[in-house]
Amino acid sequence: MPWIRRLIYIPLTILLMSSVPVQAQDMPASLQAGLGLLGGFPSGGFGNNITNPGIGISGHIGYRFPQSPVILGLDMSYMIYGHESRNERFSTTIPDVSVRVVTDNNIFMTNLFLRLQPREGPFRPYIDGRFGFHYLFTKTSIRDIPDPFSDDIASSINFSDVAFTYGGSVGFMIEVYDGRSERTQFNRSVRTVSIDFRLRYLDGAEASYLNRGDVLRQSGQTALNISRSDTNIITVFVGASVEL
Repeated sequence: MPWIRRLIYIPLTILLMSSVPVQAQDMPASLQAGLGLLGGFPSGGFGNNITNPGIGISGHIGYRFPQSPVILGLDMSYMIYGHESRNERFSTTIPDVSVRVVTDNNIFMTNLFLRLQPREGPFRPYIDGRFGFHYLFTKTSIRDIPDPFSDDIASSINFSDVAFTYGGSVGFMIEVYDGRSERTQFNRSVRTVSIDFRLRYLDGAEASYLNRGDVLRQSGQTALNISRSDTNIITVFVGASVEL
C-alpha cells in the first residue's frame, strides 16, 4: 500500500524535525513503556485470505537517549484473527463428561524499533521504523465448559510458521500527567503518563498459515487447509505510555 508508506515516512518526519528543540537543555536518558489494545487488518494477499479483523494486546519498552529525540526499543504484540469453539464428549469411553474444544488462529509480532519523538509538550507526535518477525500459529485446546477461561486441559499447535517483517508507525501521545517537578534524587517516580494512539504498517514476507475453519475433521482424522501469501498487516493501537 503506497499510501501507507507515504503516510508513515514523509509528512510526520517534517513535523518531528521542526519540533526538536534546538536550545541546550538538561535532558537525561529515560525509559518509555506502554501497553494497550490492538486492532489488526490484514492487507494484500494476507487480506484476501483473512477477511476479518483481529484483536489483541501490545506492549513496548524503549530507551530514550540523553539530549536526543531518539528512542530505541522492543515492541511485542499478540493478536487473534480467527476463533471457533464447539462442545464434545471427553472421549468415547467417558461420554458423560463434556468439554469445550477451542481453536484460535494467532499472530505473535515482535519488532525492534527506532523512534523519533519530541521530549517535551502535552502533544508529542512520533514516527518510527521497525523490523522483526511474525509468528503465525493455530492452536486447539480443551477447556472445562462451566469455566471457558480456565487453564487448558490439553492443547496442541496444529500449524505454525515464521515471517520476517519491516515497516513503520506514526502516532501521537497526549500527556495526562506530569510528575517531573516531583522527581528528586530520592524520588524516582513516573515522569509523565500519556494516552498513546498509533497506526502501524508491517510488510511481512511470505508464510503459510491457517484461517478460521481450516482445521478439518474427517473420519476421525485431521486435515489442514493451508494458505500461503505475504503477511502484510495494518494495526491500530490505543493505550497508555509512561516515561520513567
